[in-house]
Amino acid sequence: MLLSTVYRCVDLISGSLAVLPLELYRLDADGFKEPLRQTELYDILNLEPNELMSRSVMFKTMAASTLLKGNAYAYIERENGQVTQLVYIPADYVSIEFIPVGGHQRKRYRIMGYPYYPVSGLIDPQDMIHVLNFSYDGIVGVSTLTHARQTLGIASDSEAHASGFFKSGGNLSGVLTMENVRLTQEQRDQIYKTWEARTNPVTGKPNGIVVLEGNQKYQTISVSPKDAQLLESRQFNVVDICRFFSVSPVKAFDLTKSSYSTIEASQIEYLNDTLLPIITKFEDEINRKIFLRQERKTYKAEFNTQALLRTDKKSQAAYWNTLFQIGAAKPNEIRRENNLQKVERGDQTFVQVNVQTLDNAVNSKEITQTTPNSDGTE
Repeated sequence: MLLSTVYRCVDLISGSLAVLPLELYRLDADGFKEPLRQTELYDILNLEPNELMSRSVMFKTMAASTLLKGNAYAYIERENGQVTQLVYIPADYVSIEFIPVGGHQRKRYRIMGYPYYPVSGLIDPQDMIHVLNFSYDGIVGVSTLTHARQTLGIASDSEAHASGFFKSGGNLSGVLTMENVRLTQEQRDQIYKTWEARTNPVTGKPNGIVVLEGNQKYQTISVSPKDAQLLESRQFNVVDICRFFSVSPVKAFDLTKSSYSTIEASQIEYLNDTLLPIITKFEDEINRKIFLRQERKTYKAEFNTQALLRTDKKSQAAYWNTLFQIGAAKPNEIRRENNLQKVERGDQTFVQVNVQTLDNAVNSKEITQTTPNSDGTE
C-alpha cells in the first residue's frame, strides 16, 4: 500500500463498493420486487451492521481485505433465527478446517485470537460471509499482491532508486584518477573527506564545486536516470499494476494517453469490468448466507449502482426520463430517488400518446369527417 498505484486501485474499488446502498426486496410469484425498508435487517445492511462500525466502513474494509489478503470474512450473529449483527473479522484471525460429518468432509470456520469478538468453536458456513478474490480451488482466495509480486518488486526498487537519487542531490557515483601518482592512505582519506564535505547534500553542500588539482580526472561509473529510463519505468509500473487490479490507468490518474472520450469510456469500462465482478461476489454471499434456505425465493438483497451516478445529473435525468416515457417509473418513484416530496396523483404510470399506427391515424380521420357537429353539419 506504500506504492501510490496500489493504494489508489484498492481505495478506488473498496470506496466504490462502500458508497452503494444495499437494497432489500421481497419477491412475488412472478419475480417482481417490492422494496423493504422498514425492517431491522434493512438497518443492519444499510446503516449499522455491528456496534463497531458503519455499513460503509465495513464493506470498504471487506473489499480491501479481499484484494490485499485474498479473503474477507463477516460473522453472522443470529438470535432465534433472525440476523442481529454482521461482525467483520480480519482474515488473519480466521482459518478454514474440514471435519468429517456423515461420512463426508465438511468445511468449517474457526476464529482465533480476535480480541474484539471472541468466538469459540467451529462456525458453520451458513453463519460466515466469505468473499474470495481470485481462487484456484474455490475454498481459499489468493491476494492480488501474490500474483503481482514481481511487478511490485520492480516498482518498489524504482521508487527506492528515485528516492536515493534525489537524496544524493542528483549526484552520480564515480572514480577520481591521478596518473603517475601513488597516494598514501592518509592522503586518500583526506580526499574522501574533502569531496564528501563539498558534495554531500545532507552533511555538506548539495551543489558544491570540487577543485581537481594537477592531473586528477573524475569519471562516472553509475548509470544516469535517463540511461536507466527511470521515468519510463515508473510510468510503466503504473500501467502494469493497474492490469492486476483490472483498473484503467485513467482511474489511477495516469492521463498521459487520455482524452475526454477515453475518460467517459473508462468509467463505463470500470463499472462493467472492475466493479461488477466484486459486487456480484458480495451479493451472492449475502443472499445465500443472510437468508435461510426457505427464504431465498422470497427475499433478495442487491446493491443499487445508481449511487455511482449521483453526481452525473445529465445521465441520471436521461435514465429516469426514459423509464417515465415507457411507463416503467411513476412520478413519485422518480421524486423519491431525487429526494423530492411526494405529490398527489403521482403514483400512476404514464405513456406518450402522440405516436400511433397508420391504420389508427386513417380511421381517426374518417371518423372525424363523418362525425356530425352540434348544429347538424358534418
